[in-house]
Amino acid sequence: MGYRQFSNGLARVIYDDALVGADCEKLFQRDWLEANSGGATVERGTAVMFEHNGVALVFKQYHRGGLAGRLVEKTYLYSRLENTRVWREFNMLRQMRALGLPVPRPAAARCVSVPPLAYRAALITERVPDSKNLTEVLCAHPLDNASWEKLGQLIARFHRNNVYHADLNASNILLTGSGDFYLIDFDKGVIRNTLSAKEARSNVSRLRRSLDKLQGRHTPFHFSEDNWQALEKGYAAGE
Repeated sequence: MGYRQFSNGLARVIYDDALVGADCEKLFQRDWLEANSGGATVERGTAVMFEHNGVALVFKQYHRGGLAGRLVEKTYLYSRLENTRVWREFNMLRQMRALGLPVPRPAAARCVSVPPLAYRAALITERVPDSKNLTEVLCAHPLDNASWEKLGQLIARFHRNNVYHADLNASNILLTGSGDFYLIDFDKGVIRNTLSAKEARSNVSRLRRSLDKLQGRHTPFHFSEDNWQALEKGYAAGE
């Protein structure tokens, strides 16, 4: 039982054999996903939820942004497998779980070489049970300040472990029915030898900008300055 790898032509796959089997490459195929996810469309920026052998999973395809993204949407410059975004995120999730941090369990990753120098990739993680992202939660109802403090403490805990989240926004924070927070989507994230105070603060500031933007976009959206001060209080206590 553990993490295993195999090659299939130009494709390389790593997987957790406690969650998925050696036939897991089929889970990355568009036709299989669409047939086994209630008809979900596999497209840019959309997480696909599905079940396999009784395990709830989430599929994510990597996409390029900007002008390059419009030209070669699903491919990236390839150097070494270990440097690809998908391999880095898969292994970062493994490391964070070993540190006891609340992140999804990585189930499988697939990287396909596109000669001469490009690749395309996708990641599958275990779904966090009974959870919604913070955007969905705050559109539905407010959180008490104790929950905001708890979230601040959690972010500080990641920072104490030198974790830099490249896109800490409300949609990348999950809240379970039992009141536990998880962080997700660590694409372009990194575990530093030492996380600088500037990087840590940039994570917190990015979350604030996300919440402010969502408040202007959604009515209702249950977020107040008092909530933010509670998060800052929790963060300071957790540093």
